[in-house]
Amino acid sequence: MKEAIDYGKYEEEEFSFLNINSLIHFAKNNILQIFLFLLVFIIIYLVDYITNMNTMILMMQDQKMAAHHAKEQKKQNKLNMKISKKSKK
Repeated sequence: MKEAIDYGKYEEEEFSFLNINSLIHFAKNNILQIFLFLLVFIIIYLVDYITNMNTMILMMQDQKMAAHHAKEQKKQNKLNMKISKKSKK
């Protein structure tokens, strides 16, 4: 048996997932809490997205620096070869 709960001027039946009216009443009374609960997932998604973008940017910078370092290393090797050829003569 369902007992009526006295909320002052409102009389409400016991909460049940099968009773649509009690679900609607619950949603109306707790709309802020539901909104904040959903906002948590949106914030987690955005933080994850920003972290992934940051990782990609850092990886691109590392690749550019590695390519630049390789070019500088080749130049240094060529310069060392020229110096060693001159010193052998």
